[in-house]
Amino acid sequence: MTTALEFVRGLGLGWNLGNTFDPVPLNDERNKTITTGGVWTPEDQQRLWFNKPFTRDCAFFVKEAGFDTIRIPVTWKDWQDPYTGNVDPVWMAAVQEAVDWSYEAGLNVIVDVHHDGGNGPFGWIRTASEDYPGVCSRFSALWHQIAERFRDYDHHLIFEGGNEICFPHAAHQDTAYELLNRLNQLFVDIVRASGGNNADRFLLIPGYNTDTELTCDEHFRLPEDTVDDHLIVSIHYYSPAEFVLAKHDSDWCTPVDVWGSDEEVAAVEADFAKQKARFIDNGIPVIIGEYGLLTEPVDHKDHDSNIKWLRTVIRCTLTNGSCPILWDTSTKEMCFLNRETGRFFDPEVEAIYQEARTMSVAQ
Repeated sequence: MTTALEFVRGLGLGWNLGNTFDPVPLNDERNKTITTGGVWTPEDQQRLWFNKPFTRDCAFFVKEAGFDTIRIPVTWKDWQDPYTGNVDPVWMAAVQEAVDWSYEAGLNVIVDVHHDGGNGPFGWIRTASEDYPGVCSRFSALWHQIAERFRDYDHHLIFEGGNEICFPHAAHQDTAYELLNRLNQLFVDIVRASGGNNADRFLLIPGYNTDTELTCDEHFRLPEDTVDDHLIVSIHYYSPAEFVLAKHDSDWCTPVDVWGSDEEVAAVEADFAKQKARFIDNGIPVIIGEYGLLTEPVDHKDHDSNIKWLRTVIRCTLTNGSCPILWDTSTKEMCFLNRETGRFFDPEVEAIYQEARTMSVAQ
């Protein structure tokens, strides 16, 4: 029987279908289309944040580029009735088609619940600290439908319960952790009860805000499960934020243009050592569900530093036996793989993934 650690090591290198099934309308595009007599489609939703709709060819390009796993972030809120909990069958069918194309290409697939748990006014899951019964009801309805739709898919499909979930308005931090622990338990219970291959499907459990420090905290607990050794922890890695994410001076940081001193590399290695000590050394695998850094605007970023950071994070992830899944928007800000050609935009980044592919196979 495959252990969870062995399963994750077998996932190889991963790639995110970023800004495609996960965007939300920021300028009321959907309502404007509907109120003027138009029909809003899943293809329209996928175009919201500058990408073209996902295609079968793209799935094959991802595989040919050296990735063995695709994470398909999905935001459901615009296609789920908040009162009945029902998901529009048109959206569910579009998600299923993306999974099927990815299967056909020979990819492992992760499907999640994405910006429903994100920051901002659309992150309804984060309101659980004010309305747990309401969020619980909607969350349950959503996962019942996802689980039922995919119950007969084999174990190349992984469900991820949520994305970057935290509860900033909770009265106490202990309460915030408990809310996440309860939602994660609910997710596992619903999937297992749906039967079929969901009875022992590998499940990806989101850590608190998927942050290393917060997820390694003792207050974060894995759910109880009806099957042994089938849970995986989800952590994202965008550190240090002042180098990786910052575009300009803000109240949370000042951008740093250069990265890669011995001390800075050691800080990244220390974060992965925490993950190893808390989870991996105890038989619980970790997937780095997202990592990446700004590739544009690049005028203030040192390119060699970008390359060194990517190489360092991938090395640390694979050394831990984890699966690194690159966050790639392809058209804006974090651009790595050209979805219409299957080639990396940057030859030096392509070289990193050729090296990483060799390292992954050797694990």
